[in-house]
Amino acid sequence: MVFDRHLAITSPLQYLVIMTQWCKKLAVLPWVVGLVGAFIPTIFTASLKFCGPNMIDNFFCDLAPLQNLACSDPYISNLVTSITATLVVLLPFIIIMGFYMHIIISVLKIKSVEGKHKAFSTCSSHLIVASLFFSTGIIVYVRPNGSDHDKYFALIYKVFIPLLNPFIYTLRNKDVKIAFFRTFKVIKEKYTITLQSNLFPTGH
Repeated sequence: MVFDRHLAITSPLQYLVIMTQWCKKLAVLPWVVGLVGAFIPTIFTASLKFCGPNMIDNFFCDLAPLQNLACSDPYISNLVTSITATLVVLLPFIIIMGFYMHIIISVLKIKSVEGKHKAFSTCSSHLIVASLFFSTGIIVYVRPNGSDHDKYFALIYKVFIPLLNPFIYTLRNKDVKIAFFRTFKVIKEKYTITLQSNLFPTGH
């Protein structure tokens, strides 16, 4: 998404050509990186020996709290998780921030106040969500020793941000807004008709 916004703001005339070439690659890349990034620490975690308590201090079975329950030394597993998280979480975050720094510099060069406002409003929602998601992910996974606060950070990137995403991205789209309000209007009209028929039944 940051690449899309960067391209739209810095190279609007080349946007269509470049995105046509890169669209499928940009869609496949996160899947491949995500699967590989999850698979490697999972293998090391599965190799640990578990013989003691089986109660995880979290609301889902995450790597760090699971590794800390092991009877064998989880140092290697924790180290692999930290390295993988650095490559999969921290590195993309740095790249995203780099793109946004360049976007901000480009936007500041726009003379029109309206143009600046439009460009910043386009990027602000994604920047906020990305910052929340990656910062909490970095805290939990780059430092996988575990703490009492990890489950609250996990709650932010596992529950809170996915709940916000439809509102932040989808409802900014004009077509979606029109469809939403049209559907809301139809539901309201049906509810009003049903309410009137219940209050004033036919034949009374």
